[in-house]
Amino acid sequence: MDFSKNKNMKYKIGTQELDITNDETKEAKGTPGQIVGWRDVAITCKTLHAVSALIDIEKPTIVDGIARSGFWGAIFRHIWPDCKLHLNDLDKTCLPTLERNFPNDKITNNSIHQWAPKKCDIALLDFDHFTLKLMPKFKEVLINWSNSCKYFIIADGACFGFKFGNMKHYGITNDEEYYYKLDEELSKFLNKRITVVSKFPNAATILLEDVKKPKKIIFVEPTPDLFLARGNEVFGGKKITAPDTKQRTIF
Repeated sequence: MDFSKNKNMKYKIGTQELDITNDETKEAKGTPGQIVGWRDVAITCKTLHAVSALIDIEKPTIVDGIARSGFWGAIFRHIWPDCKLHLNDLDKTCLPTLERNFPNDKITNNSIHQWAPKKCDIALLDFDHFTLKLMPKFKEVLINWSNSCKYFIIADGACFGFKFGNMKHYGITNDEEYYYKLDEELSKFLNKRITVVSKFPNAATILLEDVKKPKKIIFVEPTPDLFLARGNEVFGGKKITAPDTKQRTIF
């Protein structure tokens, strides 16, 4: 996609539209604060949707601690049109994008290591680099954020290394064992347990809830028919002349 020829680039995330200006784009990533390309962003949207759609709540208050360009916020608003959103990001370059696309929502610029919401229904932290081995550096953040919400969603990148044979470093034989091991370690200092995981080869979206111990972690595929488009290009589909506003919410 040649962003130099476009003053604005519109993204369609389910039923939600994001408008990102040419000045805010980056040559490799296309979005402010986004550390991965569009393909991984799109599939992460599908994993977040798959996990969030299993949360039984009508009008949640949601805090996204690392909101970046607002893609995850768009997923939440797609599922819950009447949700109350609080989008936060330490990177100030993200703020104009968030303020423009979420004009009626709360936008802040805090460090997740120094701040956590007082109370919310759902909290999300899409860490840049988080795995079981790196977990100790995030321990205090995890405790503070977990205590602030009923449902806690985090991103984990360990599965990126599974394709390179690093399962042996975790003492496991398959990827699902990893999430049970992660749950066991998190349970030592958190008041929540892992209940749902949706993953693709590069990352996983994980839901933790206030339960003593899950009988079995639910593994769900990324939502297959969630509508995603960049400009006039549908992700995983044919070109269209305009975003389709009649896509149904998969919920």
